[in-house]
Amino acid sequence: MMKNEQKHNSIGRASATEGEPNSAERFRFWIKPEELVNPFDIVAAEHDKDSFTYGLVTNVHYITDAVGHLANFISNNFGETLDEEPQTQRRGANIAEASVLSNSKDIYMPIRNERRIYFAAEDKIHEALGIENIPDERRVPAGLIKMSNGEQAVAYLDRDFVLGPEAGHVNISGISGLATKTSYAMFLIQAILQTNPNADIATILLNVKYDDLLHIHEPRLPRSDKEKKEFQEDEKLWERLGLKLEPWPKDCVHYLLPLSKTGKPNSFGEDLPLHQIYAYALRESARKLVILFSDIPDPSDTLSSVIGEIISGIEGNEKPGKPYKPGMIY
Repeated sequence: MMKNEQKHNSIGRASATEGEPNSAERFRFWIKPEELVNPFDIVAAEHDKDSFTYGLVTNVHYITDAVGHLANFISNNFGETLDEEPQTQRRGANIAEASVLSNSKDIYMPIRNERRIYFAAEDKIHEALGIENIPDERRVPAGLIKMSNGEQAVAYLDRDFVLGPEAGHVNISGISGLATKTSYAMFLIQAILQTNPNADIATILLNVKYDDLLHIHEPRLPRSDKEKKEFQEDEKLWERLGLKLEPWPKDCVHYLLPLSKTGKPNSFGEDLPLHQIYAYALRESARKLVILFSDIPDPSDTLSSVIGEIISGIEGNEKPGKPYKPGMIY
């Protein structure tokens, strides 16, 4: 058990005070001086009935025995001893806050004071996140969790919740404009296809990134020693996830580019891949005007009448009227 195996590898102990008590949702612990703990590390805390409560570190605070900042200022001779040791050596400790993820035996009582805290191993991280309940054949590698102590754990998604029938969606959040969300979406699609090679899965990508997504069939070619090193590091990460760092098969990728007024693709980039051009005919698109304006309030049916006249004129091959010009009388 973890208690016996890691008894000498604890990184601290749970700490509950009168002003900051532990709760069923959150707990705090002090960290041994030589240990490094960062936010997003997953830790395991000893709990009742030989169970463990797993927590996600959300913040780390450093506290001292100084009553306030003024005391620290005074202990440095009122700010005059910046190059010398302060007159009063403060005692301090790092205090981490962790949000409760789960408990190995579904016990959600608050963590008691002085309970040992450990870095969670990979199997315990899977237990904390509920990954152990996902059958191997339904696991889709979604990323790699790296801990401050060097421990790594592959994070998996349930295929039934990504592709259906359970849910069929994934939410990806991040800062706009950095292409990180797009890159992760491309990685996740690759992970789905590589782990389900015989599944009947079709992927449709709507490109809004200039010509960035028009080269997904091309291999990544490092152009410098730095890029070559980065490629090798990325390749190791993909291997750790059980995946291959490779482009989409050329014979499986089909590019459809919209038609422009000049008859050429309305697309950015000069070196375009093999593609087909598509366009929407006005006659086939006319009735979609109803869907386009369906959310606009129209209590007097004025907009509906105008749309009806447009659709009737297009489908009846009526000639267009005179173009509107300011000052004309109709």
